[in-house]
Amino acid sequence: MTSSDLLQPSVDRRTFLGQTAVGLTAVGSATAAEAAPGRTMLRFGLNADPHLQGTRQSGRARNFKRFVDQMQKFQPDFAIDLGDFGIQVSEGQTTQEMHDGQLAGLKHHLGVFSQLKCPRYHVMGNHDVGWLKGGEEKITAADLIGRGHPGEDITKQEFLATTGMPHRYFSCDHNGFHLIVLDGNNGPDTSSPPRGKDGLAGGYWIDATQKTWLADDLAKHRKKPKLVFCHEELHHTPEKGSGHGGDTPFPPVGKQNSYVDNGWEIRKLFAEDGRVLACFFGHKHRSRWTVYDGTHYLTMAATHYEASFAAITIADTFKIQGFGKQRTYRFPLPKWLKAAS
Repeated sequence: MTSSDLLQPSVDRRTFLGQTAVGLTAVGSATAAEAAPGRTMLRFGLNADPHLQGTRQSGRARNFKRFVDQMQKFQPDFAIDLGDFGIQVSEGQTTQEMHDGQLAGLKHHLGVFSQLKCPRYHVMGNHDVGWLKGGEEKITAADLIGRGHPGEDITKQEFLATTGMPHRYFSCDHNGFHLIVLDGNNGPDTSSPPRGKDGLAGGYWIDATQKTWLADDLAKHRKKPKLVFCHEELHHTPEKGSGHGGDTPFPPVGKQNSYVDNGWEIRKLFAEDGRVLACFFGHKHRSRWTVYDGTHYLTMAATHYEASFAAITIADTFKIQGFGKQRTYRFPLPKWLKAAS
């Protein structure tokens, strides 16, 4: 969905990274966000998995406030939460009290986020919303109460109405960059091949309606540089540990299914587009980085853990300045983006 149409859900690797990963810097966390020299094309703040529970002023709430405070200094063009902004207020099957508590918590912590006066965006996480089959289903809180279901205790519709996001997936533009937000909280449908195409079976899906929209959105904005945001990874990474696969993707090992099963279909669309600079994810709580077909795939450290988040600057390099346990990276720009700048 573009910013002008909010009512409808609307280079090769050697060139990109150098001979291996030359130009990459991974230097741990930082004490201050700093813009790269030269003309800055885009600056944005990114947090993931703050796991804010109810209206309590817990350590998690203080960690999220540190993100907000740092962004007030950084002055980004926009800030985005990568999902699991909230979390259920207690364990177990959904009750009315659990539903009401999670919804009240979402409203409370949005008030803290609103201290940032730049545009703010939300990606749906598995702890943010409850659903039955996903996709375009229309359900109410009553459909979640007293029954088993994926996710937590408020509906996607309630999440959208409260956060003000235009749709469960959407797109918009900032400074010539096209931002795409995806919803991975869906069950399988017949539009994708059988599970486990890439060697493992993921537990989340990008549904058929969303895939059709995405292909159309990419076609409409073919020449623009793009950034993609989804809570669950569109690729497999190990269940434990951190680090990076570089230009060799993580091997499909282990039994970790906490990623988008048909993510390979989405990665293929991005490869065909050729202008997707990076895809950002949360969910796994640790910094991870790999590359598919010239696009960076970055999993962000969880904000609820030691106030981890990132200040990102695209100027003469693509720099991810990490705080807390979030790693810092600096990548060279691809030739097609250098030419545009």
